[in-house]
Amino acid sequence: MYVSVQGTVGLVGTERWLARRFLGPSREDLMEERIGMLVSTRAGVVAAVDAERRRIERDLHDGVQQRLVLLGMALGRARRDPGSPGGRALVEQAHEEARRALDDLGEVAWRVYPAALAGDGLRAALHGLVGRSPLPVDVEYDLRGELSADVETAAYFVVAEAVTNAVKHAGAGLIGVRVGGGGTEGGEPVVVRVHDDGTGGADPAGSGLAGLASRVQALDGRLTVGSPPGGPTTVTAELPCG
Repeated sequence: MYVSVQGTVGLVGTERWLARRFLGPSREDLMEERIGMLVSTRAGVVAAVDAERRRIERDLHDGVQQRLVLLGMALGRARRDPGSPGGRALVEQAHEEARRALDDLGEVAWRVYPAALAGDGLRAALHGLVGRSPLPVDVEYDLRGELSADVETAAYFVVAEAVTNAVKHAGAGLIGVRVGGGGTEGGEPVVVRVHDDGTGGADPAGSGLAGLASRVQALDGRLTVGSPPGGPTTVTAELPCG
């Protein structure tokens, strides 16, 4: 009886191995793989959100908060001598600091979530991003069909992060952005590609690109980074729209 049970267990194991070998992974295997990927993606998204919160805190502390401190100091000094030329100059300084603080706050809000993306869609948000870039950015937008809000958001932040990296770290002179593919009316994935002529060497494991990869994977998409030393750098995201 024992030998018979052993033989049965061995046969079942052999059948499972043969099934995986010639028929591919079973439904259970695919489910386990999917669960593992979701757990990993969730952890990556949480880490990316935490990193983004820290960046926002730094931006607010080093930008808006400092300008508001200067604004308060200038107004306090102006109140002590409001009618003198020095007092009027301090009021002018306070007015300028208030304007700059509003500009800084607008930049922080834009990086968190641009209003144009929610109101006018991805194309308008990308053109707004281009207008804020200190480097020339050539945008080619060729989408067939509408995009869901989560795909639009992911596509925008792929472009925003890649452009930011090119401006800050790559020493690039020109950036090219192409957004093309299908949409909810098509069946093809949306492909977002950002290319710069900089020095290369971008690290896909860095916090910014790793966070992007997690955002894309959460939509069952894929992010690839090609950035050999000496350049160029190409960041490509494929986002399913089914």
